[in-house]
Amino acid sequence: MCLTLDVRLQYSHFLPQAIYKSLRAPSTNANPNPVSMTRYEVKQTSSQRRAYLFCSQCEGRLSRNGENWVLRNALKNDGTFKLRSVLERYRCQLDHSRTAAIYYAAKIPEVDISALTYFATSMFWRGSVYPWNASRTRPVPLGPYEEPLRRFLIGEANFPEDVMLSVSVRIPSQIEKLTLSPMGEWRDLQFFGRFSMPGFAFAIIAGPKIGSELRQFCFVRGEGNPLTLSEKVEQYFLQDFKKLHDGIPVYKRTLARPVGFNERSSDGA
Repeated sequence: MCLTLDVRLQYSHFLPQAIYKSLRAPSTNANPNPVSMTRYEVKQTSSQRRAYLFCSQCEGRLSRNGENWVLRNALKNDGTFKLRSVLERYRCQLDHSRTAAIYYAAKIPEVDISALTYFATSMFWRGSVYPWNASRTRPVPLGPYEEPLRRFLIGEANFPEDVMLSVSVRIPSQIEKLTLSPMGEWRDLQFFGRFSMPGFAFAIIAGPKIGSELRQFCFVRGEGNPLTLSEKVEQYFLQDFKKLHDGIPVYKRTLARPVGFNERSSDGA
């Protein structure tokens, strides 16, 4: 990330290790490991996607600037969810057209806006610089936006003007732990990416023609730094899960636990 030459690279995770821990079943289970899904198979495994990718200084930067706060405030394995408990103490605005509740993070001192922004950006960016997929492809093909986001992460530039980031706090549901690794695609000269983890959902749009309606929901530059809660987010995740699951041969479906505890590869998105 820092482009420093001749440094020792760390064995870096794609998804933070704490996310894998939150997906595990109680230790009393015979096999507490989460279920991993790709376009090829579904299996219960303890394996985690890692690569020699970042130096120790960049690993520390990723942790300090985003991961530590987000993971402390995310949905835990025991069902506690610190940030959602915080939001319950504040009044929200209702967006009836989107059936969503909107909280203005700028008015909630307990919300670390910079940490959420940095963490989400770092997850999409790290998905663009290494072939994490089982098919050895990069799940987040950011193209010309890869370098501006890297410069933001390293502290050399502001968040890019042509990038819109949305942050959602997930509502209680059967699939609130369903985790989809960062993924994305280009449509009509615009990039669309998404990523979900226990408690949070993130989406990114990049391109010169992002409409004003979308920009108002940008967590970085939208009025009040809007956080959203919406049932539609969970519906989208469930649709993605079903599409991938239905495309896998029956004999490869070795699901051992409920949908809500699955971790899905970005393949097949």
